[in-house]
Amino acid sequence: MIQLLTGFKQLWHEKLAFKIAASYMLLLLALVLALPVLPIAYSPNELDLHYTFARPLTKGSDAWHWLGTDVLGRDVWANILYGARSAMMISFPVMLFSTVLGLVAGTSAGFFGNNSLKVSRAAALVSVLSLSAIFYYALYLPLSLHSTDLPLKYTWLSLLFLLLILLVLHKALLPLLKKWRFAEVQLSLPLDYLVLRLTEAFTSIPRLLLILALASFLQPSVVLLSIIFAATFWTSTARLARAEMLKIKQLPYFEAAQSIGVPRMQLLARHALPNMLGPVVVTFTFGLAGLLALESTLSFLGIGVPGTFVSWGRTIAGIRSNTSAWWLVVFPGIALAATVWALQTISYHLLNYFGERK
Repeated sequence: MIQLLTGFKQLWHEKLAFKIAASYMLLLLALVLALPVLPIAYSPNELDLHYTFARPLTKGSDAWHWLGTDVLGRDVWANILYGARSAMMISFPVMLFSTVLGLVAGTSAGFFGNNSLKVSRAAALVSVLSLSAIFYYALYLPLSLHSTDLPLKYTWLSLLFLLLILLVLHKALLPLLKKWRFAEVQLSLPLDYLVLRLTEAFTSIPRLLLILALASFLQPSVVLLSIIFAATFWTSTARLARAEMLKIKQLPYFEAAQSIGVPRMQLLARHALPNMLGPVVVTFTFGLAGLLALESTLSFLGIGVPGTFVSWGRTIAGIRSNTSAWWLVVFPGIALAATVWALQTISYHLLNYFGERK
């Protein structure tokens, strides 16, 4: 972490492009956080039907449309600001979850390999049952409840029931199974093989085709889209973390720590993860840029998201109704391009910084 902060500080003082990109991202984040208190005359979905396709600097029914309006009279300036919030609300949590998932999977695969991780048959059975319960009660059932517009309390009940099931499995069933001699037999879990096969399976399916297939029979949902993103963006982090872990295992200090009997969790937390933090941050920012671009693309095509979802892609899509309304492409396009450029510039300079120190 100290090396990462030192890198940010050094790049801030030495690289002008990095400073501009980081300043832009900080300003965008500040705008998103201050959005509820900003004096914006129109909401993003508010219709001003008397001023459809109004040019920039047009006086509307209630206030000025500083950047014009679209086919339904929605204010472009409000949609750009709220579109930035939508992009951040999807991309940051999804990419953070994907990074953590990929980091855990890749680090575990590289550290344990195919023979080092041993689990009892009882623990393996309880783990399979737990994962099945998590998939059903934390993913499938909440999505089904969301698609039927039932109150949010039913989703919380589903999660509460999941917690109860997990407690029963781990506090009651697992101790009971451990008393059975057959269930105490230790099994070698080929974790590295399983993680590699999973990453190959997820990367072999084109992400856009998967979203198109699911959108053909499922109701458009931001939650469902976020789950698809999270399930497909973790693979790059997992591959990187696995490769970094395999290199760290060969370093003298790591072998010395293993030889004196340092616990596994301490090895990972204090000796492995801090040394792969830099490359993981680079992967996070690169993935964030790709996620922003993909979300805008899907919004432009109207795939996987509700029609009321505010995004830069939806605003740009308005040009299809009037090709002379250039402001529908220029202003949100600049915002999208500048954000992706800023994230890729930050990633590029961080990559060079950590590459020079290897």
